[in-house]
Amino acid sequence: MSENKIPFDLNGSYGDFRSYYDPATGKHIISRKGGPTPEQFKNDPKYARARERSNEFGGRSKWSSLVKTSLLDIRHLMHARCFNNIMVAGRLILQADVDGTHGYRTISVNNNLGALPLIEFNERHPFNSVIHVSCETLLSPDKTTVTLNIPGFITSRDAWWGPKYLAVRLYMDIAQLSDFRWNPVLKIYEPVVPDLELLSVSTVSDWMFLNSEPTDVLLKASFEQPALTCAGTSVIVALGAEFSTSMVMRQPSVAPRSGSVAIVGCFIE
Repeated sequence: MSENKIPFDLNGSYGDFRSYYDPATGKHIISRKGGPTPEQFKNDPKYARARERSNEFGGRSKWSSLVKTSLLDIRHLMHARCFNNIMVAGRLILQADVDGTHGYRTISVNNNLGALPLIEFNERHPFNSVIHVSCETLLSPDKTTVTLNIPGFITSRDAWWGPKYLAVRLYMDIAQLSDFRWNPVLKIYEPVVPDLELLSVSTVSDWMFLNSEPTDVLLKASFEQPALTCAGTSVIVALGAEFSTSMVMRQPSVAPRSGSVAIVGCFIE
C-alpha cells in the first residue's frame, strides 16, 4: 500500500489500483488490487485455511462492532481508529477457545477476561496516562445495578490533560455483551443473545475543577431488567474521562475527543 503525497481526489478504482480517503488520518490512500478471484477463494482447497481465517475475522468484526455500539454514549472520547484495537482483543478472546475448531471458534469473554482491559480506545491519549486511580466496581445481588467507586479523587493528582485543563468529569457506561458463535446452517457468526447492545446505560459525574478538594466519586447505573440471565452473556463496565480547557457562558466547554476510555470491570455468570 502506498500513500499519495500530492492532491489526488479519486475515490474508487482505476485499473489495478484503488484510492480512498481516510478521515482518521486526513490522507488519500492508494493500494493495488490482488489475490484470488471470489470463485477461487470459495472453492479452491489451497485457500481452505484462508477461508477459516476469514470466517473468524468476520465474527470478530461483528463482535467488535457491538462492543463499540454498546459504548455509544462515550464514543466521543474514543479515537476514530480504536476499532482495530477492539479487534485485537477479540482475537485474544477467540484464541482462548482451545476446544473449538479452527475457523469456527466461539468468541466468549469468559475465556479471557484479561483481554477487555487491554483495549486502548484512544491511542493518542491512553487512559492510564490521563487518569491515575484505582476503582472498585460492584454488581448488585439482583444483577440490575452497577456501582463504581473512586474514593478521594483529587484532580491535581489523579487527572492529567496536556499542559493544563479547567475541569474533568467521569462517565460510566454499563453494557451487556453477548458471546458470538458460528451458525453452521446460515454459515455466519451471530450473537448468542441478540440486541443486548440496546440495553446499555450510562451516567456522568459533576464537573470537578482543577485544584478542587478531594471528591469521593460514586457512579451508579441500572438496567431495567436483571442481567446475566442467559448463558453466553456478560456485563462490561467502561470508565470515561472528559476534560474541559475553556469556559463558555460560565460553563465548562469541551472539544471532540477531549478524553479517553477504558474497560475497568466485567461480570459473568
